[in-house]
Amino acid sequence: MDKFAHRVQIGCVAYFAAFTSSVSPVLAGAWPLPEGDTLAIVQVSHTLAHRNFDQSGNATSRGRFSKIEPQLYVEHGLTKQITLLGKFSRSTDQSVAFGQEFTDVNFRRAEIGARAYLFTWRETLYTVDVIFGRTLGASTNDPAASQSGDLDYEFGLTTGTTFTEFGLNGFNETRIAYRQRPGARPAEAKVDVTMGVHVNDQWLVMLKNQTENSLGRTPSPRGHFWANKGELSVVHDLEPGFSIEAGAFRTIAGRNVLKETGLKLAFWYRF
Repeated sequence: MDKFAHRVQIGCVAYFAAFTSSVSPVLAGAWPLPEGDTLAIVQVSHTLAHRNFDQSGNATSRGRFSKIEPQLYVEHGLTKQITLLGKFSRSTDQSVAFGQEFTDVNFRRAEIGARAYLFTWRETLYTVDVIFGRTLGASTNDPAASQSGDLDYEFGLTTGTTFTEFGLNGFNETRIAYRQRPGARPAEAKVDVTMGVHVNDQWLVMLKNQTENSLGRTPSPRGHFWANKGELSVVHDLEPGFSIEAGAFRTIAGRNVLKETGLKLAFWYRF
């Protein structure tokens, strides 16, 4: 029974964790970074989940899952129109099911890519990005989940606008992306919407909504998955070139994904 419980627990948790949209740095990514400038974000997030959304979208109990994930995100302005992108993450996953606790510590994912400015039309800026990713660590037998060594690529189109309301400056950004994964693993469609408001010269408040859907047939017995996640964060400029961000996020709805709740802390360095 212990061996069976272990296999069921690892398969379920890893499947849900692999397909829940990850917590990424919330940035005004539509705008290219100035040529020669670099932005580095060191982030740590802590995620908890005691329930998951099942095949019908209902939240059901599924043991306990905890993840601590440090992440490094980097942007560099190569030219006035092209910004280079990179991300590297590692996590400690802990889960409890059937009275047993399991821990998995591993490097999870590495990404590299570029974002290019296209044009501005009716006060809306348009950019396109291409990101290549490699899965570094996975612990699941689910054929629909990304496995160690998998290479995938993602194409995204982002629009950005600025606004002034009630004397406050802000921005809206929408990114629509398609991610192709190898083998029989389903592709993914993503829509990220971000709104940011500058309370003053030192404080920025951002609200983000992330939606992710699997595309096509999946070899997993659980079938199609999707997730919608909300996030609220605050960025405070401590001194020129250095800021700190604190935020909270939660999976609002979904299918075959964990119902996650978490906190994050990030340090922004501009040089």
